[in-house]
Amino acid sequence: MLKKMLKLAVFALWAHLLISCNAPTSLSYTSNAKFNKTILGSLEKKNINYQGVYRNPIILVHGFLGSNLIDKKTGVNVWGNFFGINGFRMSNFRLRSLALPMRLGVPLNDLPQFTVPGKMLDTVDVKILGVSFKEKAYINLVNLLQDGGFQSEDQPMRMGRTYNTLFQFSYDWRRDLQWNAMKLHEFILTKRAYIQEQYKIRYGIDNYDVQFDLMGHSMGGLVSRYYMRYGTADLPAEGEKPNVTWAGSKYVDRVVIIGTPNAGYLDTIIEMTKGLDLPACPPAVLGTWATYYQMMPVPSRRSVVYADNPDKAVDMFDVNVWIKMKWGLANPKADNVLKVLLPEIKDVKERRKIAIGHLTKCLKRAKLFIEVMAVKSTPPKDVKMFLIMGNALHTTRRAKADSKTGALTVIETAAGDGKVTRSSAIFDERAGERWTPFVRSPIGWRVMIQLRAAHMGLTTDPVFKDNILFLLNSLPTDVQMKQLKQAASEN
Repeated sequence: MLKKMLKLAVFALWAHLLISCNAPTSLSYTSNAKFNKTILGSLEKKNINYQGVYRNPIILVHGFLGSNLIDKKTGVNVWGNFFGINGFRMSNFRLRSLALPMRLGVPLNDLPQFTVPGKMLDTVDVKILGVSFKEKAYINLVNLLQDGGFQSEDQPMRMGRTYNTLFQFSYDWRRDLQWNAMKLHEFILTKRAYIQEQYKIRYGIDNYDVQFDLMGHSMGGLVSRYYMRYGTADLPAEGEKPNVTWAGSKYVDRVVIIGTPNAGYLDTIIEMTKGLDLPACPPAVLGTWATYYQMMPVPSRRSVVYADNPDKAVDMFDVNVWIKMKWGLANPKADNVLKVLLPEIKDVKERRKIAIGHLTKCLKRAKLFIEVMAVKSTPPKDVKMFLIMGNALHTTRRAKADSKTGALTVIETAAGDGKVTRSSAIFDERAGERWTPFVRSPIGWRVMIQLRAAHMGLTTDPVFKDNILFLLNSLPTDVQMKQLKQAASEN
């Protein structure tokens, strides 16, 4: 018995050394060996090194909280660097700069811009008790794509690269998502003109039909999806039927959606009633952000029910419910923050009137946004939509509300990434409705991939890295195949 165990140990050591030395390996059919690194073959290396018209440039669309915010008047960075202790408590100046302006009778998209987006948060600057450090945000995703052969416009030009093919769309993540889709369109046109100029200089091609790949993380996936479906069109008026034109597909080939709350997520309403801890941001400030409401769970999911009547769902889009529950901007206790946000308004009743007016506009706009995003529509054949989602964490799914105090208590979780449930990422219509054996979604997913990772960790998961680079570099779209065939016929 001892001799047999020694033989097995020697064999195991030999196999380990063989693999470690990267020598040619032939394991048995029954081997259960697993490895933490993939091997790039010669074909994959050529794909990575390729620079030319058959590689689509990429636009990254960050998620909620994912870019710096800069105060226009002072130039101060009010989001993206956090200092202090006790929950990184914010000054009144920062609170005013972070809150969207509130104006009676002014539509959300016409509100003035006192604070504007800076760059995508590659890293977050943190300083505690005099010690500074950087927390990684989107830099890992940028580096991953650069390793895959794409050249970021925000990084030094790499060897073998002569122009940029990786662009970061930075936007104001507090403002209306349809408004940000219009900004995305402007960004695409600008980068398209840049790429066309590069193709003319380097390849002698005029007005090339440049197609982009969009990669949207979290809320960025909603911006991307709205743009694909409706282009720059505004939300329809209440009661009007939306017209899904797929206008965004004119310039986009692939759409990669990562950890996006396509059917909303519960933490939106919880955070707007309790506030954020890190950094410490009160509910009345969060309640000014239009996007928070547009990411609330879709009504069919029954994500908040009454504690004394669990069969009845709370209508989270009814402003009277918010007033009754004393949630967010509708909480009378929020006036201590409203004084900071509206220093020119001295009357408490007038401040409350402005706050309730802003809340009403946000809820109405959010309900329309969620309705148009739920319309079932199959993407054009030449557009491929891919979903990356998490499934390894118990993620908040349903809460009960105390009808007297408004207090919310989580009563149910589901598989997800810690923020977004798997069923919300898919927009699986079975959640809260009739069960059937297979997924039902209004979104025409081409591929869905599950990862055992948290919300931000989805972009750093090794399985994500291996698959996303293969997808982008090796699997052609219909447009790319058409371009290749056309080039072959001309030659």
